[in-house]
Amino acid sequence: MTKKKTLYEILAVAADASEAEIQAAFDAASTKLESQKNRISADDFDFKLKVVQLAFKTLSSPSSRDAYDAKLAAAAVPAPAPVAAAPSLALVPLQADAEALSLRAEAMALRADAMTLRADAMALRSGAAPFRESRSFASSSEPVVSGLAPLLRKILMVLGTLFAIAAVAQSVSLLLANRRAEMAATAAAQASEKVLLQEYYQAHGVRPANKAELDALEAENRRKENEKRTVEREKSKVEQDARRFEEESRRRGEQVAADLRMAELQAKEQARRDDERREWQQKEDQRLKEQTERMRIERQKAEWREVLRR
Repeated sequence: MTKKKTLYEILAVAADASEAEIQAAFDAASTKLESQKNRISADDFDFKLKVVQLAFKTLSSPSSRDAYDAKLAAAAVPAPAPVAAAPSLALVPLQADAEALSLRAEAMALRADAMTLRADAMALRSGAAPFRESRSFASSSEPVVSGLAPLLRKILMVLGTLFAIAAVAQSVSLLLANRRAEMAATAAAQASEKVLLQEYYQAHGVRPANKAELDALEAENRRKENEKRTVEREKSKVEQDARRFEEESRRRGEQVAADLRMAELQAKEQARRDDERREWQQKEDQRLKEQTERMRIERQKAEWREVLRR
């Protein structure tokens, strides 16, 4: 499956690019799109322009860029195993979700109530423990303590209330920041999905309706590619077997032809030798015949001479 492009890759800038570099990259990308406006369809032009504008809007704002960088970092690093946290009233939530922030706000409110109860206890303790060294001193200091106790209680109540308000405000601000980060991440994911759909359309001429359909189409394409490679391998194997059989047949034919030529040469040589032997035998028979005839003539001559001599 095709890898999703980040907003930095869409603008062709580095992850640590400055605002000036991001602005220059946005201007260059917009100019390039304007130059291609007449060569692409209106829908493609609007879609690419919206993607570039979304990338520039996200990366040009420090808050949205920090949220997007945090999303990229979270996507690159595997999530750690959950660890049970000790009960605490810290201001920073362990998980940036609505339920955790609500629980933290309730904890802050309970802490404010505890501070109020502590103020009430201090006020009661101040009114119930007067000095007893002398009646005159006790009678003179009792109105002062009684006057300071409500004031101290009010001060502590105001501080607790302000603390609770600050905790709730911080929780709400964290919730809003996380919500904005989630919205920016969702928008970036949608933009990346649109980029993938557009790239698939440009590569294959089919426009998927959503990411699930794109995954299904890519899975189908991979299946077809595997089947095509399997068919090509089978075809190549059949062709190799045919070439091997043809080569083996050719070698056998050449061997048989060579054997036939050798047998033919041997037959010719044997026939030549037989002809030479018959010719020699004929000559030898003729010679013996002539020799026998000469010997017979010689005997007849000798006999005639003997007869004449008588």
